[in-house]
Amino acid sequence: MLARIPWRLVGYVLAAVLALAALNHFAGFVPFTPQWQARQLSKKVGELNSQVSTLEREATGNAEIGQAVETFHTREVIVREIAAQAETEARDAPDATTPLSQERAARLRLNDQRMCDEFPNLCSDVSPTAPSPDAAD
Repeated sequence: MLARIPWRLVGYVLAAVLALAALNHFAGFVPFTPQWQARQLSKKVGELNSQVSTLEREATGNAEIGQAVETFHTREVIVREIAAQAETEARDAPDATTPLSQERAARLRLNDQRMCDEFPNLCSDVSPTAPSPDAAD
């Protein structure tokens, strides 16, 4: 029964199928074939996806930078207003030209405290009575 199967014909068919599979595989490397175009398009899609993700990260970063600049600008305006108000109060105070009294020192400390309350990162932990590093020179 096994002798009746045309093994030669089966071998030829198998060889033809393998040859067609190899041709199909190598057609992906031959320019202007549908397989080559599909391979090129899939590469282009991958590149475009990476560009889109890069642009999305860049846009997010730009938005964060814009928000930080806006916050900084707002804080700068508030600090300038507080400083101008404190300066005006200090100049217009009845004791502006006299030596520093306890009342005036308290008022100056109050203005400093308002500034520190508004922007804690502007204030340092150094005590006001400590000598400055420049004074040691």
